[in-house]
Amino acid sequence: MNERIRAIAVGAAMAMLFPVAAGAAVYPVNACVGTKMLQAGKYCSRVLMAWSAWDKTQDTAKRDLKLAAASTKLLGKWSNAEIKSFGKGVICSDTTASSTDMQAAIDAAIASVITAVNTGLNLSDKAQAKCGAAVLKAAAKKCAALLKIESKFIQHLEKDPLSALRNQKKTLVSQKFTNAWTKATSGTCPTSATETGTEAAVDALRDDVVRDTTVSPNVSDTSFDIIPAGPLTYEKRFYQPQCGRATSYSFFVKRGSVNKLLMYYQGGGACWDYFTCKVVGTYDQSVDIMGGDNPNLGSHSGLDDQSNPANPFKDWSVVFVPYCSGDVHLGDAEATYVDGSNSVTIQHRGFANAKVAEKFAREHFVNPDQIFITGSSAGAYGALLHAAWLHRVYPASDISVLGDAGNGVITEDFRMNHFPAWGVNQNLPPNVPGLTDLTVPETTVLAATTFPRTRWAHYTSAYDGGTGGQTGFYNIMLNPDDIGLWLNWWSASCAWNSIMRAQAQATFAATATPDNYRYYIGTGSRHTMFGSSKVYTDTTGGVPTIVDWINAMLNNTPDWVNVEATNSGLLLPGDPQPSPLQAPFALDPPGIGPDVKITCP
Repeated sequence: MNERIRAIAVGAAMAMLFPVAAGAAVYPVNACVGTKMLQAGKYCSRVLMAWSAWDKTQDTAKRDLKLAAASTKLLGKWSNAEIKSFGKGVICSDTTASSTDMQAAIDAAIASVITAVNTGLNLSDKAQAKCGAAVLKAAAKKCAALLKIESKFIQHLEKDPLSALRNQKKTLVSQKFTNAWTKATSGTCPTSATETGTEAAVDALRDDVVRDTTVSPNVSDTSFDIIPAGPLTYEKRFYQPQCGRATSYSFFVKRGSVNKLLMYYQGGGACWDYFTCKVVGTYDQSVDIMGGDNPNLGSHSGLDDQSNPANPFKDWSVVFVPYCSGDVHLGDAEATYVDGSNSVTIQHRGFANAKVAEKFAREHFVNPDQIFITGSSAGAYGALLHAAWLHRVYPASDISVLGDAGNGVITEDFRMNHFPAWGVNQNLPPNVPGLTDLTVPETTVLAATTFPRTRWAHYTSAYDGGTGGQTGFYNIMLNPDDIGLWLNWWSASCAWNSIMRAQAQATFAATATPDNYRYYIGTGSRHTMFGSSKVYTDTTGGVPTIVDWINAMLNNTPDWVNVEATNSGLLLPGDPQPSPLQAPFALDPPGIGPDVKITCP
């Protein structure tokens, strides 16, 4: 693994020297993968054609020369594709299986086809030998044609996002194979192979080639790889990934057993002035790769637990994007905050950090069937914005986007006087027309209408609380000059709830035409749900379990509806509450309990 990570670092350096032009027709990894698919198809065809000729002549020496030539061509073309890609800052050798492994896999698949076709045939009989040769030739043409289709598709995903043309072409190839099979077996042909079985074998070979060139076998499938992020140029823009206090940045990746990808943006507060960035420290300032930020360590629960059979993401590949920049994954600026003679300089590079992770994702998980983009707290905002950028990367994937506890209730003072310091507006995705003011309602509405096939959603508890919860940060925004009130997070609960509900309802109404936005408002005051076991169990207030709601979202079923718990002020065990209780928190029944309930005027 160290050698692979070292290669990634070299690739990053190469990317600095050979930046890829924005808007290039084919991204280097797609070009490389497409070439490899095409050459794998040609190799498959050449090998089957060599055996087809052998069926008629049994000239072993001539067959072996053809097989050797096919191998040489595959290895040479594979290597050339990698060299070309490397020159553009992309390590395509890390994206795919090696040429020798691919050759071995194709050879094994072809061997079973040859064995099935020739079993039952007497190759000394010219008619039977002719039949065997014709069947193998048909398989050769099908193999080459299928992988040529996949090659063109992967290089231009945006041209056929629903795979309509791709599927049409595959149907034509299947029809041609049927015609060839019928013609080949019309005479004496006692082969043990069947049309269905032979076609299925070739289709399976195609599927294996696609998998091993689009889902990197070089990413661990047993634990998360730690990927150190260095400076690089990506899509003609230079990125310097780092944490707020200029420390190093890393992210984590793990390969799943299905071609589906979970992009998760970590939470961890935010900072926007001297007191929040230095004195109080309201954000996570580093990536602890040997501690709490490493998903390989510690216990896991909720949707973070990939060992839970009820977890819809248990078999998915994961790109885990840590957070340490104080800018909700959106900033790209150096800011110096001053208080009298004191100052602190913060590197708000959350956008750069996320883009480096994006680059890795697209070069190791090239075309996932399905993508779930989410994040908790600060990560919810990162998920929302970066989802738009990821649509450029994955135009043919089925995408869902869920913000966990990041509803964007902010004050006008914060939006006007603090938000700009992060340098967010320069990072607005160009593929969302009209996006000029980066607020959660506006961004969600514009993104949902721009990408109508994508499902968008927000989850929150009704009174998301605690000093690090949504009401806690909103309370700070309401009292920017009175630090003594900052810890009284509960005082903002009712105001925050009212605005949050209004925003959710307005967003739903504004997306009525694409009908692809939903919200879930659970009961209580817990901040975030992704890592909580409540996702499998909580139905308080008549709500469906969160996992059932997410499954409905993933599958786009009628059960994906707006959800709002009744009696939403009822706290669940472990929910944040002031001690001693203060309004709007109180015992329920009044003065007796045992429950605690939030009651707003």
